[in-house]
Amino acid sequence: MALTEPEAKVLGALPTSKAAAALTVRELGRETRLPETSIRRALLRLARSGLVVATLHGPARWRSTERGRLVIFKPEYREYAGVAR
Repeated sequence: MALTEPEAKVLGALPTSKAAAALTVRELGRETRLPETSIRRALLRLARSGLVVATLHGPARWRSTERGRLVIFKPEYREYAGVAR
């Protein structure tokens, strides 16, 4: 699955460590400087692809899955890994 730029930015902004805290949509907005609608759309597609998961309590906090961590470190997306845009 090829990621769009907003999807790559969102996935790259999520912590890559399992121990790190998951992020809310608002926190992702501050990290990526994307509008919340773009972030929600990206998270929905990433979740459907198994690259991110949300916590079960609200407000939802998002984290990348093992598969998502593998994808963001592929050469074509590495520039987005751990970098706030």
